[in-house]
Amino acid sequence: MKIIKFEFTCSRQVPLYAHLCNQYLNYAELNINIGYQQGCYFIEAEGQQSQLEILADAIAQDFLISVWLTDSRIALVDTPQGEKKLLEDGAIEQEFCQQCAPIIGDNQSADFGQLSLPCSCCHGEQRINTDYRGLTVNDIRAMTDTLLTHGQLTLGNDSSIHLSLTAPATTHRPRLLVCNPNTLNAQFHLNDRQILALSSIEKPLITVRPIQEHPKLDAPLYDLCFAYNRLLLIIAEQLRQKGIDWLFIDDATQQSALAFIDSGWVEVKSQHRSAVNIAAKVDALHDNVLINDAADGFYYASHKPGRYHAEYYKTNHIHVDDTHCITLSDEERAICALNSVCLEHDLSKNCAIIFLSEHYAGQILTLDAKKNSELFFALPSLPDTGYEIYHQLEQSPQRQVLEKFKQRYPEDYLRLLDLKLPQPTTNLQSLWAIAAVLLGLKSRTMAVNDLADALIACALGHRGANSPRIDYPLTRGEAHRSLNWCKTLATLMSFRLADDRDSHKLAFGMHDSLADYFANWIEHLDLNISVKQVALAGSEWQNPLLCQRVALRVGKNFPIRFNQQLDIDGNNYAIGALTLKKRRK
Repeated sequence: MKIIKFEFTCSRQVPLYAHLCNQYLNYAELNINIGYQQGCYFIEAEGQQSQLEILADAIAQDFLISVWLTDSRIALVDTPQGEKKLLEDGAIEQEFCQQCAPIIGDNQSADFGQLSLPCSCCHGEQRINTDYRGLTVNDIRAMTDTLLTHGQLTLGNDSSIHLSLTAPATTHRPRLLVCNPNTLNAQFHLNDRQILALSSIEKPLITVRPIQEHPKLDAPLYDLCFAYNRLLLIIAEQLRQKGIDWLFIDDATQQSALAFIDSGWVEVKSQHRSAVNIAAKVDALHDNVLINDAADGFYYASHKPGRYHAEYYKTNHIHVDDTHCITLSDEERAICALNSVCLEHDLSKNCAIIFLSEHYAGQILTLDAKKNSELFFALPSLPDTGYEIYHQLEQSPQRQVLEKFKQRYPEDYLRLLDLKLPQPTTNLQSLWAIAAVLLGLKSRTMAVNDLADALIACALGHRGANSPRIDYPLTRGEAHRSLNWCKTLATLMSFRLADDRDSHKLAFGMHDSLADYFANWIEHLDLNISVKQVALAGSEWQNPLLCQRVALRVGKNFPIRFNQQLDIDGNNYAIGALTLKKRRK
């Protein structure tokens, strides 16, 4: 008799994995124990070789890849550590699993389109939106016909999903529902990691760029997803049969696209998950906290010994006292972000954070050996109009370069004058948007996020390893250092004036040079406070190239840490605020 242990190590809890472990307790042929320790789900089985091989095949079929899965292995053990006690499986969100998806979502199946088909494995029929329950195969086929006839379709009432065959009139990054996965590589640039994430049980949004000169895809970047509920699964299959590879989707309940930082996927901002818990050795300074979100909601966090808890509430559904909502400055928000990373990774001192968010000021902040925080660097507040950007460049020592640029590229000069940047402008997105204009990059609109995406996509298209070094010189203020953005943009203009043949190289240089400057600044801080770890937080880490270059440049000398159980631009602030040294009223 042998004891085999099947292990699934995850960066955060996966409710479906816990549910599957519980189901295997009913596996009658073998003596089964299960458990969950330090992020690892495991199943231990004792039996004969032939029986264990059958079990291994069953587990391989059931435990489909989770986007949070970091490692899996099978080991021979002497003494079992698990129990016959059910695991807390939390709130399973999937409406289908590996057993029922092929039955209801494959047109070759006899039960194709049976929306409410019971599943003995995931019980997904119990989680179907009440707006969709009761729909028959013919009802769904009629809905698909309506979509094909009118070009658009709205599903549901309160939490409606809008599907469209043509791009919606919006400046937000377009989201696509993939109907035919077999055509993905012919239309988008994807790596194996992204394909696995799209196919994972969570069905997240993943940011990709289309192939060059695609006749129907004119945006620089897209957020892709596979069908994530039963109704979409059936509609997508019906559309695939009609030759539709993808269509546009708008669903307010969807989370942001995931980001890949250094070694794993992270959630940027989630508003649909009810709660998250993390264990920590550090005691909080406050029992609870309520902070406002950049959108229309609140994050509420509370603390009990050894346990931190956070929840998200929509403004119109809030059932906590919002009169006690605290206001955080941008610097305090960066400190909260660093605090949350410290809690997750059991850190407390000698660390730095590179905080880059679309909604709050970008900063580099440190904690010294005495756990005191200090702001080293903050991105400047850029002018919010092209006229003012031009005026400040004209008043700077870079005026001569600006005049040459104006004469050589009059159309791009006029585009610069038309540029309007929404507040806040203390972010990289604003700088990327200006750079996109100066490089003459095409974009659907002059919206800042469209222009920023154009620069990122252009940089991702660079095929070489080398690029010009763009200057990011520091300026010394009274409290902290900032960026001489006029010189940064003048360097970019100079390189374009010298050689206008490869905008990909210059866009890549914007990213790689900044990552190199980050590395130099962290090394400077290391001499002063002995930096042991570098944390990353904020929504701008959705930029895949910046993540890659920072992981290469900064990660060469310093371990990189980031939130994996929490969002990197959401509930991490509320959790971090529980240990914020801030006096309450």
